[in-house]
Amino acid sequence: MTRPRASAPSIVHVMGWRSQQYGSFERFLVAVSQACASRGARTHLVFPQPPASDAFVRDVEATIDHVPLARHPADPRALRGLAGVMRRTGATHVHAHFGLDAYLALAVARAAGVERRFTTKHATPGTSRLTLAAARHRWLARQVEVFFAVSDRARSDLIALGVPPEKAVVSYLGVDVSAYRPDAERRAATRAVLGLDAGERVVLATSHLRPDKGVELLPQLARELAHDPGGVTVLSAGDGPLRSELERSADALGGRLRVLGVRQDVPDLLAAADVFVFPTTGAEGLPLGPIEALASGTPVVATSVSDLATLAADAALVVPPGDPQALVDACRRLLADPALAGELGERGRALVAARLDVTAAAALHAAHYLDRGAG
Repeated sequence: MTRPRASAPSIVHVMGWRSQQYGSFERFLVAVSQACASRGARTHLVFPQPPASDAFVRDVEATIDHVPLARHPADPRALRGLAGVMRRTGATHVHAHFGLDAYLALAVARAAGVERRFTTKHATPGTSRLTLAAARHRWLARQVEVFFAVSDRARSDLIALGVPPEKAVVSYLGVDVSAYRPDAERRAATRAVLGLDAGERVVLATSHLRPDKGVELLPQLARELAHDPGGVTVLSAGDGPLRSELERSADALGGRLRVLGVRQDVPDLLAAADVFVFPTTGAEGLPLGPIEALASGTPVVATSVSDLATLAADAALVVPPGDPQALVDACRRLLADPALAGELGERGRALVAARLDVTAAAALHAAHYLDRGAG
């Protein structure tokens, strides 16, 4: 394939993932596109479908292409689509992010002569021999100059699978502290829109509604907290295969559990919440939902997955995965102790500002793209 010579670096990100809202990963893409633009580089994003948020499309300093998700490793539609994007954009760099499309994007980039190639492990890698986990991750490592990992746990697991340590670089993607912040006016307005009484206490979960996210524990959480004085409502924002089941449970609980679906106003919901709960039981790279809550000053109850047990040890209540009673007890503790909740909220906000601001992640990525040998 012959590619046009680019007058400036042209960085193509291949997602292999459908954007459903303007969340922290989208905000990372905005920040990294701005960081690269400030240094004269152009950014192009490849999604399987148009992003759901018009605000994200407006804010990101990038062109956006659509290539259907690959159905198998030799899917001709995906291969042609990716090759066409790299040709049209004059790609000098390719960063592959999620799923099967990451493998295809790197293979196409190599065939097209794109020398600067990168990938990110957004989840803790599996280790199954049946899925050839070690062979797949070693192959990915051979294709790239940097193999980003979104947590220390993900990096150590990659190295255990055979990824060279010098290629594995930790980058917490972080959150936008200007978007996720405490806001009394936004809190009052959002609670009014949701029809919540001034004294009603709110426990919020924002998650894809699939089994390994632990959302099946939310009905029990709502049922237990309903017995507490003062009234507690559990809100679930997100969509997925368990939505119908959760909605049936919500009907049976008479409003103590409310399933909100996909929302574009998660920062507002976090401002309105008294506790954020993250009950996941699955493999996580570094979940952004709890980090968004910490930035918002909302006290967090989270399971001890990825780096959360060490990273947020002093800023959240961390409980074992799959222990519903521990989840209930931790939420109940925060709801009953406003002083503790306020202290954890302040610590969480300080933690994000110091270590998990999205601008730091964007600067690190731009340095690796545009400065060879960045540390």
